[in-house]
Amino acid sequence: MSIPVVSGEAAAMAAVLLDTAVLIEQAAADGLAVTCDPGRSRILVTSMAGGAARRAALVAALGELAGAGRYRQCDIAGERPAAWLETAGRAGGTVIEVTTVLAVRAVPGGTLAAGPGGQRAVIAAGQQPPPGWRWVTDLDDDPGEAA
Repeated sequence: MSIPVVSGEAAAMAAVLLDTAVLIEQAAADGLAVTCDPGRSRILVTSMAGGAARRAALVAALGELAGAGRYRQCDIAGERPAAWLETAGRAGGTVIEVTTVLAVRAVPGGTLAAGPGGQRAVIAAGQQPPPGWRWVTDLDDDPGEAA
């Protein structure tokens, strides 16, 4: 009888896959796309998981199971403004990064942004929102009136 020998890198990848699978099973998550490298797993919560609120809940649940703090919204400006939620933690010996893409609210004249006090304004195409502001996304209930 021969016993197959598994390389160190293959064993590390198998450990990442196992840690990630356990996390996904604990969260009862579906609609995910997963990529793995030795020591790291990236989980994208896709639109197949549901609407923005469901995806945000899955990011939060997976992050919590991985011992992460709260998720945060990240934004980029430019000709094609974008926003996403992200969090990171650990499961077993694996770094787990979880993200989901959000749809930003395009309005006549640009993109809708929200300030720290809840005020809203249209930001012209290619412009940055003021410091501390974020894009209004499909997670926001009502885009409201531009300030």
